[in-house]
Amino acid sequence: MEIKKISYYPGCSLESTAIDFNRSVQKLMKVLGIHLEEIPDWNCCGTTPAHNVSKEMTVDLSARNLFLAKKTGNNEILSPCVSCYCKLYEAANILNDEDAARTGKNNLKKRGQIIEKFKDFGVVPDEKFNFRIYSIVEYLLNNNALVREKYLELKDRVKEPEKSILDNMIPVCYYGCVLFRTDYVPRFDSMENPTSMERVLESVGIKSRDFSFKTECCGAILSLTYKNIVLKLSKKILDTALEAGANCIIVCCPLCQQNLDMRQKQINRFYKTNYKIPVYYISQVLGMAMGLSYRDVMVDKLFVMPDIKKVRI
Repeated sequence: MEIKKISYYPGCSLESTAIDFNRSVQKLMKVLGIHLEEIPDWNCCGTTPAHNVSKEMTVDLSARNLFLAKKTGNNEILSPCVSCYCKLYEAANILNDEDAARTGKNNLKKRGQIIEKFKDFGVVPDEKFNFRIYSIVEYLLNNNALVREKYLELKDRVKEPEKSILDNMIPVCYYGCVLFRTDYVPRFDSMENPTSMERVLESVGIKSRDFSFKTECCGAILSLTYKNIVLKLSKKILDTALEAGANCIIVCCPLCQQNLDMRQKQINRFYKTNYKIPVYYISQVLGMAMGLSYRDVMVDKLFVMPDIKKVRI
């Protein structure tokens, strides 16, 4: 069977604060038989701080990553971090021939300026570009048949304590406010009521509860400047998850995961609550469902751990 290949852009957070996301994505893709080719010498996409200083800067930073991927011969790029995904997609939207022509003279002018800046990088004016950027959610959804196939093949390998974690899991899926609301990204799912993660989880036998707050904001990067706002917004998400009858939350964004998991103790202290709700990345859950251990996918590094009654030695 031919091995699928895709360029991989981890981004800064997956190399640091969200290393568990990075590890679980890589482990999961290996199980699925998908080869991730990390973009050599990739740089920061600029994310929110650079974007606030200069929109041009974030486009140039992201364009460099795209050109590096193209040098490896791969125009398809998986970017698990939602912020990185949006920045790479913005640059691709300007550079791609069809997108630039469709979006008008302004983007054609930007495209020319970027190509001029990177001429010493080997980029030439008449070069054709057809970059395709995938979020982890869209990529899993597109490969849902493969997810199901591998699950049926490997589900008997699931042992304790992973089996207990999965059997006792009553999740809601939380997408965050960015994935479907950025102007230039594709609408592969509903902006207000997405169901992509739910459909992928159903392929491994996990049924999610209905959740009315699945695209509400958790406060995002305001945790650095207005932490009380983040605690308030994240508390509403936790409350709504409990009201839905859930005992855990499944996410696809590093910043959302941190605000709901790492800051849960701060929320408890500030609001005199007693939340103990594990917040998993979807890649961690899928990995365990296909026989990976909870340590393989770094569930043991969560701030709020699931109740593991039997620990593998």
